[in-house]
Amino acid sequence: MSLSQIREELLLFFFAAVLTALFSTCSFLYPLNPWDDANVYMTIGNAMLSGKELYVDIFDHKGPVLFFLHEAAAMLSRSSFAGIWLVELVCCYFYLHYSLRTMRQFSASDATLSLTLLLGVVTYSSDFFYYGDSVEELSLPILAQSLYYMVRFARDGHVPSVRQSFFVGVGVALIFWMKFNLLFFYVVAIPALAYIAWKHGWMKGFWLIVSCVLAGFVCLTILVLSYFAVHGTLDALWQSYFMVNIFHYHGVATNGEPDFWWFPLVKLGIWSVLMVPVIFLPTRREVKLLVFSTYGVLLLSFSTMTVQFYYFLTIFTFFPLLINYCPNVRLTWRSHAVMIAIAIAGAATNWNLVTLLNGTFPCRVLEMAEIINANTTEDSEVLTFSSYDTGIYQHTRHLPPNKNFFISSILDPDIKREQAELVESGRVKYLVREIGAINTCHEYYDAPIPANYRLIYDEEELFRYRFITTPHKFLWNLTWPRFLLKYVMEPVTLNQKMQVYERE
Repeated sequence: MSLSQIREELLLFFFAAVLTALFSTCSFLYPLNPWDDANVYMTIGNAMLSGKELYVDIFDHKGPVLFFLHEAAAMLSRSSFAGIWLVELVCCYFYLHYSLRTMRQFSASDATLSLTLLLGVVTYSSDFFYYGDSVEELSLPILAQSLYYMVRFARDGHVPSVRQSFFVGVGVALIFWMKFNLLFFYVVAIPALAYIAWKHGWMKGFWLIVSCVLAGFVCLTILVLSYFAVHGTLDALWQSYFMVNIFHYHGVATNGEPDFWWFPLVKLGIWSVLMVPVIFLPTRREVKLLVFSTYGVLLLSFSTMTVQFYYFLTIFTFFPLLINYCPNVRLTWRSHAVMIAIAIAGAATNWNLVTLLNGTFPCRVLEMAEIINANTTEDSEVLTFSSYDTGIYQHTRHLPPNKNFFISSILDPDIKREQAELVESGRVKYLVREIGAINTCHEYYDAPIPANYRLIYDEEELFRYRFITTPHKFLWNLTWPRFLLKYVMEPVTLNQKMQVYERE
């Protein structure tokens, strides 16, 4: 590697650190990550580090690799997301690294580096990034790496080395063991590449790639399965990760989508519009076929499934291919001015950064934790009662007293019974509730507060929901940058109650 290449990679790494520090609430600039999903992951990581068995003593329906990652992060800090921020930094660097390499397959312009940095700003400042620590974010560098090698093969039959293909397989396995429905990308890519290879007589190289990728996938999968085999919890893995996600996870119960017959058509219409850049992509047919299938199936899955708008973060993987529309772009003062303006607009409309700077970032959970910590004893138990994980376990250094420690989208009477029995037993000193302003599965688990508990904290805070409540807010969530529509639509922000009850 030449000196100029080293400098370029160092610049990408430094820029990754800046992006994740500014826009991810896992970074040291933010007092906490207010997202319930991220707090669930961190709570489970802390619990595993303290000896609890995943899926047996502590539960969420995501894949085990995600929780292994948060267990490792908990080794660095149990009370913050510092470890996850370091993971995000590395992920962002590799996302930028492979995005730049993909761009340079189609353009020799010296503007590709600047455009890659701009892509980083657009990706991490967008609403799709949400608060940080999503599976989609952690998957971005893996998808970007895979797309880079796939595009090279589709263009001229270039076969990655055995080592490169093997690590692509490891990346595929990482995604599979975090959130397996993201594998739509690969499910359609393989037949598309097989057709391209058959058409051009590249089948030998294709089978070499497939065998090496499969080897990487199998190796990591063996390690994951070995962990559960050693702990005697393979059945818990099967039931909790696969059976629950396939048959029992009711995501539709939480997103509040409008119950109109035509609403799926709205999503399908958005899919059609977002496919236009691919349809007119000025590149070889083979590349267009690959992109049309992989990009298209991701969008189509969002059109047919319950939509959380952070799902759309994965489509930024394909943005480097837009260089085909301007492969000879030059670095002039005008192009620099446009890129800087877009970057400033992204930062100026980023919810996390703006609320942090104006003092409206949601931090009520820290006040709740302060009250609990001031009066807690060694035998005190804290329970998120009929509620989501607010982050209270992390900030009070308590472990959940039960397996189903938060209310998820799995409507299970056993979970209701577990929460009721735990409260009635007298073990729990503090009940913590986060009551949102929209209808969710929370109501299924809602139960009256027992008479022997008194309310000691009751405040409201403004929170940005990822949920879709009306068609126009759905469109708002899919609009970047938001400032273009700020005069005609209101962002999805609702007051929620934050409460603490103490046993008398």
